[in-house]
Amino acid sequence: MDALEYLTSVGGVARVGLLRANGHTPSAICKLAFAGAYQPRKGIWALPSADPEYLSAILNNGQLTCASAASRYGLWIKDKPLRLHLATRHCRGRGFVRHGGLRLSSENAIPLASVEDTVIHALTCLPEVDAISIAQSAMQQFGVPRTLLECELSANYYGNARRLLAKADGLSESVPEISARLLFEQEGLAFRRQVQIRGVGRVDFLIGRRLIVEVNGYAFHHSREAWRKDMARLNAAQARGFDVLSFAPETIWNNPEQVMEEIRAVLSHHNQRR
Repeated sequence: MDALEYLTSVGGVARVGLLRANGHTPSAICKLAFAGAYQPRKGIWALPSADPEYLSAILNNGQLTCASAASRYGLWIKDKPLRLHLATRHCRGRGFVRHGGLRLSSENAIPLASVEDTVIHALTCLPEVDAISIAQSAMQQFGVPRTLLECELSANYYGNARRLLAKADGLSESVPEISARLLFEQEGLAFRRQVQIRGVGRVDFLIGRRLIVEVNGYAFHHSREAWRKDMARLNAAQARGFDVLSFAPETIWNNPEQVMEEIRAVLSHHNQRR
């Protein structure tokens, strides 16, 4: 792999030290200019097509972390960050959300913090739905040990981060489900999650004894067969005397008042039938 190919493979931007560490001679590095590369700053080479977030990270001597790194790893997150999140060892630069230094080394050639640091920064920075979602998906998808996160967040001032981490208990299976859980807790509902019902299967939420609440996005039904099975499952629930409410993620996020109004109406009807 020549210098140009390597530069392309790491997102189109790299420090000279990284290029040389990977076997590229000063002469080969200088020839990058003939391939259209440029130096945005001394000691850095970039292509016009360079990943803009990687370029910004390197120019600010930082690494993507928190919400900015979460999407790179494919972790669950509700809202794409409006500003870049960078971990830096200095207090210079602006236009990005600054996080402190990294606790764990990253093996990435690109300026991307480790999954573990990404989670730790998310738990101390983001709204609770995103923080919990990132932590839970990191533990499920990458096997990040909960004990490691707890150890790194053991100081007294990390109390809220530990509270959020405790909510990443592995039961909820998506960002919308986590959002619904937080809404129901806020409203003081008594509910159970991921309940197995005979003849029906597993349901997202069971409120009281007879109200099933499902939170399914369009992507959940990845095939017509999946859609058909889900409809059959919900029909089976109704045939067994359960009431079923199904909400799109957008309704949970944008109209929680409607969600709660409909749930309370069904619960009120249950009480009247007693």
